[in-house]
Amino acid sequence: MKKNKKITDRHTISLFGKIKRIVLKIVSERSLIYKMLHLKALEFSSGKRNARKEKLGFDVSIVDSCNLNCVSCAAFSPLCKDVFMEKDVFERDIRRIGELTDGELYRLWLSGGEALQHPQIVEFVRIAREHIKKGEIAIITNGILLNKQSEEFWNTCKDNDIRIYVTPYPIKLKFEQIIETAKKHQVVLEWFSTGDKICFGKLPLNIEGKGSVVKNFKRCANSNTCSLLRDGKFYACARAYSVRYFNDYFGMNFKITEKDYLDIYKVKNLDEMLDYMCTPVPFCRYCDVDNMKFGIKWKISKKEIEEWV
Repeated sequence: MKKNKKITDRHTISLFGKIKRIVLKIVSERSLIYKMLHLKALEFSSGKRNARKEKLGFDVSIVDSCNLNCVSCAAFSPLCKDVFMEKDVFERDIRRIGELTDGELYRLWLSGGEALQHPQIVEFVRIAREHIKKGEIAIITNGILLNKQSEEFWNTCKDNDIRIYVTPYPIKLKFEQIIETAKKHQVVLEWFSTGDKICFGKLPLNIEGKGSVVKNFKRCANSNTCSLLRDGKFYACARAYSVRYFNDYFGMNFKITEKDYLDIYKVKNLDEMLDYMCTPVPFCRYCDVDNMKFGIKWKISKKEIEEWV
């Protein structure tokens, strides 16, 4: 698998990524020194990372549940029962985004959960490209279901210029078969990871909600890049959408205010959305940045509250 996979990090600026790889050769990802350097680097790069973008980029969680259930999942998928986005809602929302952006985005990622669990994934792909003529459209997947996809799926991805990003978790998958199938159908396939091993960072939730909104935003690696569209609402932070599953499962009450999202049917223009993406939101107070952990090895979630707090 290592000979064929192309490792890319789509969430961080290239300079930050290069510095991170150099640092990891010197200190352990689990050390306090690494955490200190990581947070300082994020603060230092905040101005560039959170500068107003020229184009809109976001995810659409078309399936909130997942068939893998990773420990400390940022989308809280292990705590969620099967929740699928309705095709009509997706089409209405993407049509609206197309109107606001003249059909041009930086990126549109169909994600989850596990996007390939959606029985109408082929139709979602077609709808996305129908309204977004310019810009990257990709499916984010753990790869488990890729070898089970139909010829129609692969041909639709090719015809609509859809990329596929796979996170190579340490599970038994026929990676060579996935590579060959994508190559046969001329579909761009990339491995979505930040290195040769799968380790995670854990950003705990602050149950009391007493974190500094501005400070947390500056030290968030996903600020201005983690927007999510779901059911007519555009969230600057995907966590603000999916925390509902944490609330339901553990009986918590993390509050989402009207300032934590935009109603895309009340938005007047694209400028309003671009300004919103690079602005801290109230939900930022729930992130416990000071107690972040790095170098967490991948494993299956036991659905224990300690995984997220």
